[in-house]
Amino acid sequence: MPTTVLSAFLTFTMITAFTPGPNNILAFSAGNQYGLKKCSPIIAGICTGFLCVMALCGMAVVSASAVSEHVIKWMRYIGSIYILWLAWKVAFPAHQVSTESSIYPGFIRGFVLQFINIKIIIYGLTAFSGFIIPYYNSSIAISAFVIILSIVGCSGVIAWTVAGFALQKILQKHPAVINSVMGIMLVACAISIII
Repeated sequence: MPTTVLSAFLTFTMITAFTPGPNNILAFSAGNQYGLKKCSPIIAGICTGFLCVMALCGMAVVSASAVSEHVIKWMRYIGSIYILWLAWKVAFPAHQVSTESSIYPGFIRGFVLQFINIKIIIYGLTAFSGFIIPYYNSSIAISAFVIILSIVGCSGVIAWTVAGFALQKILQKHPAVINSVMGIMLVACAISIII
């Protein structure tokens, strides 16, 4: 990969990984509401799902059977509905935190989000089709880039989680306002996906 392309690839992946999106907003909210330990299942779900989606994107681009516009259109609608549901859960959380394994920040919720999160699907398809496949096509290289893209993406999620936790004392003085802002940001993500 030429240096100019590598520079563009790194810029693209870092900006996409660290800017607000469904994963980062959900991670920030979970870190803020539950702390690092209790939100670790949803973060693990996000990161595991992210890895799976990157692998699927790599396979889709390599096999040249890229996802059709029709499928992407429906994924946008389904993803937007799910993100709106998450926005509701973030804006109006249950006030009692249960100690059961089925509490809000669960692994499955984070994992499922990845398969309808059009931001990371487009991230993966763009990275593979625009930056990786023109220069590398061996299965080892593709696997390495799946891991690299996942590490970069998950580092953004972890950074947002830590920020939510670090600001917990400040932000929990006004939880209704913070939860509402996070919910509104998720609603904005959902709207931006369908328009």
